[in-house]
Amino acid sequence: MKKQNKPFPHLLAPGKIGNLQLKNRVVMGPTETLYASSDGEITDKIIDYYVERARGGCGLITVHSAQGATKVDKIDPYPGSIRVDDNMYVPMMAELTEAIHRAGAKCTINVSTGGGAQSLGFPYDKGSQGVYNETRVAPGTLKSRFVGAPVRPLTKEEIKTMIDCFGYSCLNCKRAGFDAVTIHAIGGYLISEFLTPWFNNRTDEYGGSLENRYRLLHELILDIQAKCGKDFPIIVRWSVDEFLGDAGRGIEESKILAKWMEEDGVAALDCEAAVFETVEWMIPTIYQPKATLAYLAKEIKDVVSIPVFAQGRIFDAEVAENVIASGQADFVSLSREWIVEPNFVKKIEKGDLDGIRKCLNCNYCIGKRIFAQMPLRCTFNPIAGRESRFPKGSVGKAEVKKNVAIIGAGPAGLEAAYIAGQRGHSVTVYEASDRLCGGQLRMASSSPCKDILQHVPEFFKVQLERMDNVEIKLNTPVTESNVGDLNADYVLLATGATPLVLPIPGIEKAKIAQDVLLHKAEVSGNVVICGGGQVGVETALELLERGHKVSIVEMLPDLILKEELMTRIVMMKKLADAEVPVYCRHKVSRFTDGAVEIEDMQTGEKKLLACGDAVIAFGTKSDNKLYDMLSERFDEVRIIGDAQTPDTITTAIHDGFFAALDI
Repeated sequence: MKKQNKPFPHLLAPGKIGNLQLKNRVVMGPTETLYASSDGEITDKIIDYYVERARGGCGLITVHSAQGATKVDKIDPYPGSIRVDDNMYVPMMAELTEAIHRAGAKCTINVSTGGGAQSLGFPYDKGSQGVYNETRVAPGTLKSRFVGAPVRPLTKEEIKTMIDCFGYSCLNCKRAGFDAVTIHAIGGYLISEFLTPWFNNRTDEYGGSLENRYRLLHELILDIQAKCGKDFPIIVRWSVDEFLGDAGRGIEESKILAKWMEEDGVAALDCEAAVFETVEWMIPTIYQPKATLAYLAKEIKDVVSIPVFAQGRIFDAEVAENVIASGQADFVSLSREWIVEPNFVKKIEKGDLDGIRKCLNCNYCIGKRIFAQMPLRCTFNPIAGRESRFPKGSVGKAEVKKNVAIIGAGPAGLEAAYIAGQRGHSVTVYEASDRLCGGQLRMASSSPCKDILQHVPEFFKVQLERMDNVEIKLNTPVTESNVGDLNADYVLLATGATPLVLPIPGIEKAKIAQDVLLHKAEVSGNVVICGGGQVGVETALELLERGHKVSIVEMLPDLILKEELMTRIVMMKKLADAEVPVYCRHKVSRFTDGAVEIEDMQTGEKKLLACGDAVIAFGTKSDNKLYDMLSERFDEVRIIGDAQTPDTITTAIHDGFFAALDI
């Protein structure tokens, strides 16, 4: 039988980095996990996490940030970083590389000299928190605007020691079986700090000119080659544009650096962007285009002959294929997509594009977990980080198969159906509307840039239709009249939440944000948005796109305080660029025809904001009114998702996941 041509011929084509042969052009970028031991050692949890991605067809896995000079930079960039600067770490590193290789992938590791001025953790000396402070090291005297902590410049003797330590650390990685090392030179961490005038104000041979700022990286490369051999591939992961204008390093200087790195023998360049002060470009949000940083890779590819990696919202197979086919890069480096979908390449190879669980770009993984010094988790894939408990993604079969009724086909209900179905239960989902996720998620995905949230119903529709033991009934509300038709041993109530309407005089004159976003209610003229949470600000941004002028009233000290960092930065910049009037620490006292009366919560002063329409976005309240009726008829009834407590899509999906495991 004639072998069929592979789909995505560029993405799935073999590639080469130095002397390292790779089976495809898909790289897993480093994703901090905080799964290491308290001493920075590789754990079985880390091994299981990466092995699942290796089994999923990844060509080259980049193990996340590993610290290579902790006696020089004494503060852990994150609590729980991997360490590689001692022989004691080699055995577990070898366990990791052996397991990745058995699973069919090659691997490199992102070795760092440290976080420098931008370290977010605490001294490696455990128990020192609150006892004494270790001053952060830096190229010069400039501290991080993001972290704000004091710094001291490294001495030249410390720099020489750091280079020596780093070289031995890379040798440890080679001894442990890594196929290459990646130098961590991005994001304003210590090596990156030497490369940019944003941090480096030294006046000796390590500061000033571009050549001097490059000197540390140059000497690190030479030392690795001296200790590991020139045939051992070195990849540099670096920021091509820091998005700091003249205050930082831009594309033109980076082109020069790229040529120097190639001359020094670097095997490949992984093209990232930004520093922490421009973190929204380091970890792009839904408000930035797909493949948003690929053009940076193209700029570098045009001046070097070594392979170049592109990254930045390359979540779709079609987008990834186009980046390579169009000549923008030789490889694509995906980070968040590998968290959510461990079988990304395997599904592409099988032609199962509809079965790929796509990243929602919500940044929960890093914005709400890693930056909060918590272990990595994923909104859309509750198994991420729990691979040791669920090998190969299997949730296991239930000891007793039951008839399960799930009322509500939102994220919580659909995840519960997906897991309960895999466990062998007979599942029926009852949905009052004419579609999956017809409530809060439909509203949340109504803005053009947030249509990515439709991946949730799209994924579950495909997966649940493949299960013979799962049935979905749309346009089927459960009521007093038909509840007797439910054949259920176990009932999950996942009816979500409804908009909160507060008892404020004249509130009937206002429109509800959810209705405005879904075009169920139209607004005219200038609009006052009452409520500055996520829904309120998203409504404001949507109405700005529609050509309205808006203002926002919020009781809290600032807007969207629960939003993750990167997305919040972008949203707030959009409001600032549009010069949107914002009234924080104000409450709405009444609605009138053509105006909203607000009150300053500190002074008691009242003022009228004239408007064509007012829109309320006061949050939501749980809709679980069916619970009492169901409890009277069934022994096992459980409320999940927003029906239990209004919260995020993350909470809803994880609630559905664990509820289904309990059945």
